[in-house]
Formats: sequence, C-alpha cells, structure tokens
Amino acid sequence: MKQLVLAFSFLLFASGGAPAQVGALGGEPDYDACLAFVERDAGAALDMAQSLKLNRGEDAAGGLHCEALALMKLNRPADAGRTFFELAERLTRADDAMRAEIYGQAGDAFAIAGEAQSAIRAYDNAIARMPDEAGYFAGRARVKAIAGNWEGTRDDAAEALAIDPFSIDALLLRAAANRTLGYPRAALVDANRAVEMRPRDLDALLERGLVHRALGDKASAYADWSNVLKYAKETGRGDSAAATAAQDYLSR
Repeated sequence: MKQLVLAFSFLLFASGGAPAQVGALGGEPDYDACLAFVERDAGAALDMAQSLKLNRGEDAAGGLHCEALALMKLNRPADAGRTFFELAERLTRADDAMRAEIYGQAGDAFAIAGEAQSAIRAYDNAIARMPDEAGYFAGRARVKAIAGNWEGTRDDAAEALAIDPFSIDALLLRAAANRTLGYPRAALVDANRAVEMRPRDLDALLERGLVHRALGDKASAYADWSNVLKYAKETGRGDSAAATAAQDYLSR
C-alpha cells in the first residue's frame, strides 16, 4: 500500500499541485490512517475515505482506493469494483503497472459480485497495459468459466501458462475447461501437474477427481475426493467450498 501512496504523491507533483498535509498538521484523516481502519472498522474507513475524496490530488486518489477496499470489507463488491475502476480511469498520469493493478482489483471485485461483463472489461484494461502478467489472464479465465465460456477460459488459461507455467490457478482452469469441453485426457495432464506441485491443495485434488470421473475411473476420483476431506479436516477447512463439494460427490 505504501507504494501506492508514493505513486499518488508523484502524480500530484507532476500535475503541479502541492501535497495536502492532512493528518500531520490538522489531525484530519489521511490515506495511511484510512487504510489502518479498513481491517478494524470498515465503516469508519468508508467515512474517512469520503472526507479524503473532497480534497485534491493525492488525497482524492487515496480516498477512492481506501473507499474501494472498505467496500470490499463491507461485502459490497459491486460498489468496490466500480470505485476501483473509476480510480484506474482517473490515474492517467500513473504508469501502466499501477493502472493495471487497480483495473485488476476492479476485475476481482466484479467477479465476486457476479458481474461478468464488468469484470472482463476491467481485466481487458489490465491486460492491455500489462500483457505479460499471468494473473490478469487467469482472472479473466475464471470469470469466463463462471459465465460458461469454456473455450474462452481455456484460451486465457493457456495465455497465463505461457507466461507463468507454474500458475496453479491457470492449470486448474484449463483442466476444468478441457474436461467440460470433452477432452479429459488433456485435462488430466494439467490436473496431475497441479497436484504434483501442491499435493494437498484442495482445489487441485477436487478438480483431478472430476477429471478421473470423466475418464470413468471412479476409484481414483473417490481417492482424490477423500483426500480433500482428509486434508481439509487436518487444516481446519472442513467448511470450505472444496470440502463441501467433495463430500457431495462422495455421497452420490
């Protein structure tokens, strides 16, 4: 977060303004103080962010970012996505890496909110600025999977893996896409690799179980899903989505 503050300061000086001395001189909220409240009192952080937005330059930008983070904490991801996106649009003097990161945060928020088209638009903007970042392709692939666009999911996951061959998320997304599209043997290659990299990863084991089932290997599928429950219990994640799904598959 400090890197973002410094970047906001640079943007303000570049535009010829002077940094407001809020917090230091007048006891008013500043970006750091707002961030500190996000975790312990998101409502208070949101109020502080609104005050910061009334200022100019660094404070206004910091207020938008703190507002978006507070909205996420308050379980308002759609509003957070719009705020992240607005901030990224405003930071015209920022470098590509910073703008891409904020567009990516917008995409993540929209994805959580179930707003697929808005999420894809945000990831598109991130990828346009940082086409060598695997995470943005993986994020867009995940949204396309939720929307049922499995060919798009496979394409984006492949792009992510071309940049980062060790991306577990991209491996599992491509495995799920190939499995759904009717290519379970190709899916098994990615699922096996994901489990080899993280033998106790619940999502990797769950997906490989689904691939085994698609191949007609019920014994291997049940073994993977049983391990999901075993490792979930050992790590206190018995109520995780992966464990719940594994329990459901095992009960069928």
